Amino acid sequence: MIQRTKYFIGFLVNNLLLLFGIAMVVSGLVLQLGFHIGSAPGNHGRKIASHTENAVQVREINPETTVWGVYYKAWATTHKTVIVSFSLLMVYHFAIHWKWYKGVITKHLIGKNKQVMILSVFYIMVAITGIISWFIDLSGSSSFIRIGFMEVHDKLAIVLIIYLLLHVVKRAKWFSKILYL
Repeated sequence: MIQRTKYFIGFLVNNLLLLFGIAMVVSGLVLQLGFHIGSAPGNHGRKIASHTENAVQVREINPETTVWGVYYKAWATTHKTVIVSFSLLMVYHFAIHWKWYKGVITKHLIGKNKQVMILSVFYIMVAITGIISWFIDLSGSSSFIRIGFMEVHDKLAIVLIIYLLLHVVKRAKWFSKILYL
């Protein structure tokens, strides 16, 4: 009974990670492609003065623009909410797999587990760059610095998406096997 409960919790957490991961990727891509890159040309080109140079602000968003009938603010709120939920689930996921991580590192098995280790590092880097840009925004500090962190965050997120897909595909058998336990 305890083993079955453990499998159920693992199944539930992994499926929630999958669900929130999909929502995180979709909302992030909508923000990036639909608003940041896909904004109307009139929204681009506002200059930001930094202490050494001027930079073109290409992230000014028209609040009246929608993607799939949803405004930017709602997409951004959704993305942040999903990220917080995903991150809490990831803390649990890391905690239940901590022994595995510790064994991989102490036994020098990183080479054999490269994909998961790279995924973990990229997740942490994407999370940190996203959180830093979020806190910069909340603090009202320089948007030039925030944009730099967002650019790094966006580029790292593309690689993270690829590794997330590989991770899920590699574990597809587990998802189907656990249903029959």
